[in-house]
Amino acid sequence: MKFFKFILIFFVFLTYSLKAKEVTIIELHKNKSLDQLVLDSETKDEKIQENNNSQLKNEDTEKNNISLDSQDDFEQLNENNLNEVNIDDTANNKTIIILKTETIFDLDKYIINEHFENIKDIKSKTLHREFINIISNPELENQTNINDEIYFIIKKLYELGEIGKAYTLIKSLDMKNISNQEYLNYFFLIELNYLFSTYKLSDVCELKTLLLEDSITLSKFLLEKTDIFCLTLENKLAEAKLLNSLLLDTEQEADVNFQKLFNFMISNEINDLKFGSLTEIKFKELIFLYSAMLRINELALDENFIDIDPLNLSIPVILSNATRMDIRIKAANKAFYDEVISIDSLSALYQSVDFTSKQFIKPKQTILSLNSNELIMAFYYQLANIQIFPDERLRVILNYWEFAKNIGLQKIAYAISKNIIDSFDPTSENTKFGIEIALAQISNKNYDEALRWLSIYENSDVEDVKIEYAKFLIELNETNELDTIINYLSKNYINIGKSRDQKTLETIEVLMSFLNIKQASDLKLTYNILEDQRLMPSYSITRDINKNILANNELTFFILSLISINNKSWSQLHPEHLKLILNAFNLYDQGSLIKPIILEILNELEIF
Repeated sequence: MKFFKFILIFFVFLTYSLKAKEVTIIELHKNKSLDQLVLDSETKDEKIQENNNSQLKNEDTEKNNISLDSQDDFEQLNENNLNEVNIDDTANNKTIIILKTETIFDLDKYIINEHFENIKDIKSKTLHREFINIISNPELENQTNINDEIYFIIKKLYELGEIGKAYTLIKSLDMKNISNQEYLNYFFLIELNYLFSTYKLSDVCELKTLLLEDSITLSKFLLEKTDIFCLTLENKLAEAKLLNSLLLDTEQEADVNFQKLFNFMISNEINDLKFGSLTEIKFKELIFLYSAMLRINELALDENFIDIDPLNLSIPVILSNATRMDIRIKAANKAFYDEVISIDSLSALYQSVDFTSKQFIKPKQTILSLNSNELIMAFYYQLANIQIFPDERLRVILNYWEFAKNIGLQKIAYAISKNIIDSFDPTSENTKFGIEIALAQISNKNYDEALRWLSIYENSDVEDVKIEYAKFLIELNETNELDTIINYLSKNYINIGKSRDQKTLETIEVLMSFLNIKQASDLKLTYNILEDQRLMPSYSITRDINKNILANNELTFFILSLISINNKSWSQLHPEHLKLILNAFNLYDQGSLIKPIILEILNELEIF
């Protein structure tokens, strides 16, 4: 009888939910598979990137061309900044000054050839994004031959996981003009792995044939293994076995993972296929081949795929039905934060998790029984969507946000529940949760709705320090000026200085001094630690950063600064080093990066 009642309630809700505003997330995926949503997201991102690159190029051109109406204007410009002067007497009778700007090829060759290798882990997302934008858009039209600098730029893109951008850059080159065989081999390796990573297997096999004809050599016998893989796809098993036996005779140490996958493909009799540890593989060049072989055979992908190359291997993991669902969700969460997939793709995956009706009847017991945070995230999402009554739906959402906050996925919980919270209207019962809803709307960049909830929450005579913080976040996103940050820090410097260790207070003081906040001197610094373990960069690199700041060589001091902070978070920088970096980026590109950098520092120090 109880089961019958549950079924009746379920179908009543189903009819209701198809009409309800808050479940348009589910409606969104009604006619599209998860595969198509992810692929649509990738295609959309590629088009956005192309438009952004074009827009950036136009903005750079406009920024570097200045029309001068008088000789006085001309003389005011520093001659060191001039690259070319064009006078158009027939049009507007104005002198057009083209300001000199550095390109990646204006950098000292020593910096690129020797020190690009030292840029391996840029902790700052702001600086990482800017660096990738710089090296993925070099002006190749002025390069008559493929030199060392182009090679090191492409190599760095590939090493940082930007295989798509490295591939795009390679395709813009004239491969016939590449005389260096080492460079040629490396470029074809990237091209082959890009096709593997995007699962374009017919293109892989076509490229493999061309490379074999041209006697190209790739490390770890990747080309030979690709040839064997393609022969199995074409059902030419005898030829594939012959080439594999030759490979075994040639390799000094057998590639156990490849052999297991190959034997599975030709026999399908291996029931317990255990893949070796990917973290022990010295060359990640083989990872893309492995992922393709696993996918074509509908075998589970290992969680290590995400850790080794999250930018390029998260999509194969997400789309692999044979892979454990918690691993797929983990890959999707990571891909969303890395802006590889959209929230629509993520919500489609969350919705595809197969929970039973019994699990929804007793949600508390279900949450305790689930063995991964990823599955709990998906369960909360589905549980929120099946609630009929608004109060119950809000209760689930609030619990969902609290859980997500504790595991560092609050941004995802806010984004994925957007359609649900948009359906809430303030009532006497839910007004007390106004600040939580306002913060969620701010995270989703819905500032008008956030202000509406914030206003109602304030009128309820509730005292909450989060109100000022929420207002600060809204104002922060409405202007690009630093005044908002300065005012907030000035008002809250006393609370900021409480219960913080000496190193954190030193970093805060450097930041507040940089922003000319007079209360910086009021921070109560002690001398409990007389020796600082935070290392300064060498005298040489510090000297050259300062020298290029004075010479206004923006790109040079940008790259040198990256080298100096490699693999360091903001809080790990020595205070004097942080001072130097802040002064450098305050000048770089008219200070366009300084606001997001300061926000990164404050978030890292947990000021917000």
